[in-house]
Amino acid sequence: MSAVFAALLLVGSQCARAQEAPDKDASSNRGPIPIRDARPLNLLFLQFTPETPDVVARNKNRYDLQLDFINNMQIPGTAGGSTIVEDNEYQRLRFGWRHGLPGNSEFAVYAPLEWRNSGIMDGIISAYHHMANLADNSLDVPLGMGSYPLYQSQLKVIDASGDVLINRGNAFGIGETVMTLKKQLSKQSRRAALSARVGLKVPTGSVSEVLGSGKFNEGVSIDARYSLGRDFTLYGNLGYVLIQKSNIALGTRPNSVQSLACIEYHPNSRDSFVLQVDGNGQFVSTGNDFAGRSNVTATFGYRRRFDRLRSGFVSFSEGGHIENYTMPAIGNASPNFTVSIGMSWFQK
Repeated sequence: MSAVFAALLLVGSQCARAQEAPDKDASSNRGPIPIRDARPLNLLFLQFTPETPDVVARNKNRYDLQLDFINNMQIPGTAGGSTIVEDNEYQRLRFGWRHGLPGNSEFAVYAPLEWRNSGIMDGIISAYHHMANLADNSLDVPLGMGSYPLYQSQLKVIDASGDVLINRGNAFGIGETVMTLKKQLSKQSRRAALSARVGLKVPTGSVSEVLGSGKFNEGVSIDARYSLGRDFTLYGNLGYVLIQKSNIALGTRPNSVQSLACIEYHPNSRDSFVLQVDGNGQFVSTGNDFAGRSNVTATFGYRRRFDRLRSGFVSFSEGGHIENYTMPAIGNASPNFTVSIGMSWFQK
């Protein structure tokens, strides 16, 4: 943790000396959809939300409010020895505050309120899988989804010896809070931008309810943007997270690499369509071969800029189930289905 605080102080001192004003295009509210693979145990650790490298203008505030519906259905085989049951739904309300600092920098805080329960989407997803002719007995649920009742709330990890490490049903409470400090590394322009984020995850979630890990996490992310002509923009994030040892599942991995690739089509000044793929390594060692796969999620989203200060988005995300895990670079272990809706607004 001392390394992150040192980095925060260093970036903060650089911000105080620099006086460049951000480009006004930073307020366009374009860019990646702010969602990552949200499997239950992933929510306990630091995840860098997909973002543009652009920052809020000095002394201005941006507020974000986002509601995610996350449906989990992973009951893989016991290869590796342990049993994993992720059969639940999360509703997550996430509030964000970003404040512009001197020197093309910003400070941000993200705090979620989470509710784990049986959900409302099982029947909808079952009908969707039937209409799309998706396999009922894919690798994440080899016995077939029809073998399990709809609308359950189970989160279990049982090791190879039969010891129950996690066994939880419904839960409600504050999740893990994340703070970031972002500094632009290049002169901002409409064509391209490059920034660095340092992040700190604060253990505000309940460990007993499996809403938090009880430990701090720290990391850094490099964020980039590049315009491909008038109508297309590429975005990329590459992050590295250090993970303090916790007692979640069989053990905590020492680190995790996180990535994002995104292309955005914006045919006019108000509308944009986003296609992105995010990935990260596992945070914990569960002892199950399938659950130990990397997390890769594909997301399609639509953004609408209502006026100069307000914008909104809707999105939906899928993992490897849609093609039975034959293209892990595009979709791998992930929630069954995620639907998100969000609003952003600026205020001086």
